[in-house]
This record gives sequence, structure tokens and C-alpha cells, in this order.
Amino acid sequence: MRHLFISLSLILGGASVASPQDISAVEIQIEKLRAQLRDVVDREAQLQERVSKLDEDLKPESVERSVASVGTTDAAGLRARRRDELERQKADVSAQLSDASAKRARLEAEIAAAEAEAVRLKAAALAPKDVAPRNTPAAAPAAPAAAPAVQRKAPVRKSTPRKRKRPSRRSRRT
Repeated sequence: MRHLFISLSLILGGASVASPQDISAVEIQIEKLRAQLRDVVDREAQLQERVSKLDEDLKPESVERSVASVGTTDAAGLRARRRDELERQKADVSAQLSDASAKRARLEAEIAAAEAEAVRLKAAALAPKDVAPRNTPAAAPAAPAAAPAVQRKAPVRKSTPRKRKRPSRRSRRT
């Protein structure tokens, strides 16, 4: 959250001159954040898969199959312990999944802020250097320059091709 606040404050208050090093540093940061996002998305997919496997293992017939090979006098207690163990594992994996989802959302917000910063820096680098920035109170409105007189030509009308007249049948018979 702190990174997001810092990024937004940089965007809103930002420096008026952007150097190529600043732009490349932000682009490098964006790539690092995207790599982290890919890792988090992969981890999230693995956790989703693990949750679905645990759901399958928690079905009564799956629990029964898993303890069927163990010889015991207390089969019901063994099934209950197995079910409790699977439920604890599922709770742990679900907590990891929610953490991964929160991290993914945070990374997506950081990437968006960094991309906005990169756009702002690129725009600042392309802006004319002799013009005062808009967001400063000392910036006085510039006097509009007189536009050069341009003669406008009348619009050219497209002529439609005329249809050729076919000779009448009477004239062909002669």
C-alpha cells in the first residue's frame, strides 16, 4: 500500500523534467513487477489445483479408500482423523490462496501506477522545454501566436462519370 501511495504522489506532484535514466528505471521496475505478477499467478494456479484435489480427497468415498488398506479396530476414528487432517490442509491452502490473491491485486495496482508514471515521464520528456509546466501557480498564460494566413481552396467536386448512351436498335439495322 505504501508503494502505491508513493507512486501516486509521484504521479500527481512529479518532476517537470524527465531524464532517459528515470524512464528506463521505471520501465525496469515495471518488468520486475510483471515478473513477480507472473510468479504469483502461477502460485495461485497451483494453490487452486491443490484446493480442488483436497476437495476431491474430502469426499466420503475418497476418505474411505485412503484408510481401507490400514488394518484397525477403530475404522471410524481413523476416517475422522484423516478427514480432519485434510480439512486442516485445505484451510492452510485456502489461506495461502487468499494471500496470493491479495498480492496479485497489489501487484496489478503497482504495475498500473508504474505504467502511468512511465507515460508521464515520457510525456514530460517530449514536452517543449521553454514552456512552463501547467501545474505550477507561477505559470502565466502564454499569448497566442498569430496564425499564418492560409488561403483555402474551394472544395473540389468529384464528377460522376456520365453514362454512355447506347445506340438505339433502329440505328443498328441500317
